[in-house]
Amino acid sequence: MNEEQTVWIVIGLAAVLAVALIVILARKSSALSERLERLVTSFGWETPRRVWWTGAIRARWRGFDVELRHMRRYKSTPERLLLMVKTASPARVIVKRRILGFLSKPITLFGPPLVEPTNLPDRERFWIRSDELVFVERLVAYAEVPPALETNLIARFDVVDLGPKQLRILRAVDEGAVRKHFDRPFLKFGRDYELIDTITTEEWTLAALIVEKLGLRGYEMA
Repeated sequence: MNEEQTVWIVIGLAAVLAVALIVILARKSSALSERLERLVTSFGWETPRRVWWTGAIRARWRGFDVELRHMRRYKSTPERLLLMVKTASPARVIVKRRILGFLSKPITLFGPPLVEPTNLPDRERFWIRSDELVFVERLVAYAEVPPALETNLIARFDVVDLGPKQLRILRAVDEGAVRKHFDRPFLKFGRDYELIDTITTEEWTLAALIVEKLGLRGYEMA
């Protein structure tokens, strides 16, 4: 076997390995999408469909456009679940947990300022930004909302972001604080489907609460 033949054999093996890897990832992605589709159907989402280029699931719920997107780990960014509801809000509200205390204080040169609603229990546990304090106090006045915020804001990547056009709830899945919170092993091979189901359900519980309690309407393009 000469040198040229060896090179082509190596290239061929690499190609076969790459194709096999793509097939495996595609099957895993398909299995996860099918599982999430069944889950969102149980939430009352109508006619869920998969967006092939992102893997997201889009549907309608009570007249709202809704989307659930699973995002893989990338370098230092953990695996995440992003839930979005297209809804019009009269004010901006962004909520994150104070992971590192003062060191985690967000930069407020751009966007809404920090606010401290007086009617939120343990408000020192969160950083809250809004351009309308009264709107935030109205939201957290509902007894179900503060515990749902506590449940959904665990890791430094987690955020609840209610904007003029949509509600976004982003949750980390395989981050250390999340594994500790759910008593999961530090190292786990393969996807933790049960954890993904749990986090998705928690995200949706909070999203539905925010929409229903505030009486928000669907966002319509002009």
